[in-house]
Amino acid sequence: MVLGFFPLQWGIKAKSIALVVVYVLALYGVYGSFTLYLVRREATETQDRFEQTARMVAAQLDAHIKSGQQRLAAVAQLPGLVYGLNTMLETHEGGYLPAWTTLHYIFLRSPVFSGGMFLLDRVGQVVWTEPPVLPLLGHSLIDAPIIADLYRQDHDLVSAGIGADYFLDRPHVIIAAPIRNPNGGVEGILGGVIDLTGPALVNILEGVSTVRDRFVEIVDQNGRVLASTKKDRLLQSVSGEAKPDDSFLIASVALSQAPWRVLSGQPRHIALADVSRLHHFLWWAGFGMILLAIAGGAPFINGLVVPIKQLTLDAERMASGDLSHPVTTGKGQDELTTLAHAFEHMRIELGRSRTALEQQLEEREELIRMKEEFLANISHELRTPLHVIMGYSDMLFEQESNELKRSMIAHVRTKSNQLFRLISDLMTVSGLNTGKIALRVGPVIVADLLARLSPLVEQLRQGKDIKVIWDCHTPLPDMETDGLRLEQILTNLVTNAVKFTQKGQIAIRAREASAQELAIFEVSDTGIGIPAGELPFIFDEFHQVDGSISRPQGGIGLGLALVKKIVALLEGEISVVSQLGKGSTFTVTLPLRLSSSKPHKEEPTLRPQFVETPTLANGTVIEKLA
Repeated sequence: MVLGFFPLQWGIKAKSIALVVVYVLALYGVYGSFTLYLVRREATETQDRFEQTARMVAAQLDAHIKSGQQRLAAVAQLPGLVYGLNTMLETHEGGYLPAWTTLHYIFLRSPVFSGGMFLLDRVGQVVWTEPPVLPLLGHSLIDAPIIADLYRQDHDLVSAGIGADYFLDRPHVIIAAPIRNPNGGVEGILGGVIDLTGPALVNILEGVSTVRDRFVEIVDQNGRVLASTKKDRLLQSVSGEAKPDDSFLIASVALSQAPWRVLSGQPRHIALADVSRLHHFLWWAGFGMILLAIAGGAPFINGLVVPIKQLTLDAERMASGDLSHPVTTGKGQDELTTLAHAFEHMRIELGRSRTALEQQLEEREELIRMKEEFLANISHELRTPLHVIMGYSDMLFEQESNELKRSMIAHVRTKSNQLFRLISDLMTVSGLNTGKIALRVGPVIVADLLARLSPLVEQLRQGKDIKVIWDCHTPLPDMETDGLRLEQILTNLVTNAVKFTQKGQIAIRAREASAQELAIFEVSDTGIGIPAGELPFIFDEFHQVDGSISRPQGGIGLGLALVKKIVALLEGEISVVSQLGKGSTFTVTLPLRLSSSKPHKEEPTLRPQFVETPTLANGTVIEKLA
């Protein structure tokens, strides 16, 4: 079933090679899919490692920022801070808070805001800084964009990266919280500055591995780098949403305490170098396995196909009749070797059978040749005296006037003619007259033909209790055939039926199969029947049927053989159905018209003389032998 989809004209070798190729391709496909799965899994694991690094940094950064936000929120919620701002505005024109104030001691210990602290009143004027006496102390910052956003947004703020400005002369970010009065109004702003060049954020990235160009970057909401393991990346823009370049393998994690994100990555060709090497190794290993499979499969296919091909050639040679070459058998013990031995044994047995058959055919041909010579000699020796007897009988019959003597001479003439016909039939059946058998084709009226058989049947059944049935109610069309040969067929069949029936019934039937343009004649009897073992041989010449009832008239076994030969000449068929002890039925099927339209010229033969022409009631003339 596996090879059923290949073209029928393909040989076993082509099919085997195609099957191996399909198998290897399927195996290589599965192997390739598995290889791609391994490569993708390794790439995913690499991506996961970068993401874990980014999450770890993001968690530390969130904790760092959260601690600063909590410090701002705790101080901004102090009730005294609002009161102090109002008092300061009323009593201190310069708005400066002494260094020993509570704010100073609180923020002096904060590790988050490495760039300093500042306090704004409700009109945006700087009233306090840490470290003290910064240049912006006492100035109004209400027009600065970041400060204006703080007053407008009215909530905590984490800014994007800022370059050197009035807050700090180095890159920085600002974290601020509003100071609210009991009514919820904004009384001022408390903020802190994170120096991006200081150790605050850099310390968080120090624990990250930077081998093989790995990097971690903190990116603000504007896509600018706030901190990086690469020192030259500060405040540079990151192209794209999550990665600097398509040539990089990047993992991105957003912070929860700030609108920032952490990028962790590595150049793609470096990050996937191990994966690529694994990929190439697996593909080359698979290719090598295919080569090994082909190298190992080729001898296997040859070892399988060559014996099959050789066995096929031996079988074809045997089928063509050449038994002279022995079948090639291997030394193994597999099924092909067993089959080859079986073919060799069959070849030997066929050779023996052929030799025996050829010997039998030679013997048969020799017997036939001897028979033909014998029959030719008999025919030659008998025909000459028969011609003399028949000639003198005709002369004596014409010259004799005594009716008794004329009757005796006529009887001698009839028996001589029967003996002459017997010799002719013998020569016809034996094949000596095959080249001289001729047909005289003409119109034949079936009813007249059956009527001519009636006197013969009446004469043959004398002394026997036999009922004769003539079944030809439907008129048959005239036949274009040899009437004498057809009459000879029916005469032989009727004679046999009467011969083998002592008591019972004989039926002679004729009908037409109009669709096939055939005439069918049947002669049935209720006689002794034919043994089943002899039915295949009853049409052989010189074959005599052995029955349970003796045949007083005897026979030499030429009747049915002659019938079969004549039926074949008339382009028809004959069959028989018989049951021992119950009778037989012979069926002759003939065409209404012979296929040959030209009648053959028949060799003239000596015909009997007829002395009476009685007429039946239907007007048919019955010719009787003298």
